[in-house]
Amino acid sequence: MEKKTKLLLGGHMSIAGGFYKAVQAGQSIGCTAIQIFTRSNRQWKAKPLEQDAVKKFKEVLKSSMIQKVIAHLPYLLNIGSPNLKTRHASLAILKQELKRCDTLEIPFLVLHPGSHLDGSQQDCLDRIVKGIDSVLKSVDSKTMILLENMAGQGTNVGYQLEQLGYILKNVKQKKRVGVCFDTCHAFAAGYDFCDKKSYEAFWKKFDRVIGLKKLKVLHLNDSKRERGSRVDRHEDIGKGKIGLEGFALLMNDKRFFSVPKILETPKATLQTYAKNMKVLKGLLSDRSKKLLHV
Repeated sequence: MEKKTKLLLGGHMSIAGGFYKAVQAGQSIGCTAIQIFTRSNRQWKAKPLEQDAVKKFKEVLKSSMIQKVIAHLPYLLNIGSPNLKTRHASLAILKQELKRCDTLEIPFLVLHPGSHLDGSQQDCLDRIVKGIDSVLKSVDSKTMILLENMAGQGTNVGYQLEQLGYILKNVKQKKRVGVCFDTCHAFAAGYDFCDKKSYEAFWKKFDRVIGLKKLKVLHLNDSKRERGSRVDRHEDIGKGKIGLEGFALLMNDKRFFSVPKILETPKATLQTYAKNMKVLKGLLSDRSKKLLHV
């Protein structure tokens, strides 16, 4: 008899009132994985971690059903920026966040790769590689940086698998960098995985260009806009352009059973997360349910 795997599913939770509050909020709707910001998403500065807050977070987490916590870097960061001041400030936060995640014992830190602005994409990619190398060289952390694929909006890089593959191939400490795959972003960037044929072709390409072993977290978001729009607009599961079949294929793919699946719904309330989690669980086949602790 095959050993059952725990379904790791949840949403992005607020840390307002304390880190432990995010755990309690996730627990209240049945999350087994959550994502958080460890600081304000709108500011460059962060309050230092307080020992009591860290201790309480770990205690509440240990007694909860939540198996994985993922951290996300603020959207302000641009480690690929041609502006030296912006790049240095972004790298400083990346360094700080790795240390904070290590203190909180958070295994994954999600990073939007960056934007080239008025520079070239290639130069931007090279700056990202150089920046990640410099940070990882200076920080002794168990936390892995996860590059998130982007929608291709504006001058963002990382919307093509080949761009992520380039970064992963060229960073020196390869074991400390992985990928967070966002369904909405990939769809908006032009990738099709909405039926069985296109789904299998897409993941075959992903494995060839990046490697399935590099996939550590999934962001499950439907898309308000059509495929190839390069517009990043999330929608509730099944109400967007991706459709339920694409998510059913992901939810029932044994290769991803142990990969944490995080929702980032457009209205980030506990009610919308609970509703979307219910939809995703409803897509599981009878066979998958036998193989998963749901």
